[in-house]
Amino acid sequence: MKFHGSILNNLNNSLASACRLRAHPVYKDTLVYWNELIHEARRMQRDPGFKQADMLNAAILNLEVELAKRSK
Repeated sequence: MKFHGSILNNLNNSLASACRLRAHPVYKDTLVYWNELIHEARRMQRDPGFKQADMLNAAILNLEVELAKRSK
């Protein structure tokens, strides 16, 4: 998966988009991207050399919560 900027920035930008588009439909590709981003972030979080694991965890959880709201 290619990123423009850090994984943390990508998670935060995705969260902002998901919040902004909460009441609107989004492309299936966008939902796939958001979910793949979460999986990639979890993978990076398991790397012992990753320095921002706590911040990453909060960003992952925030995006997961927002996506869960969307599926209701």
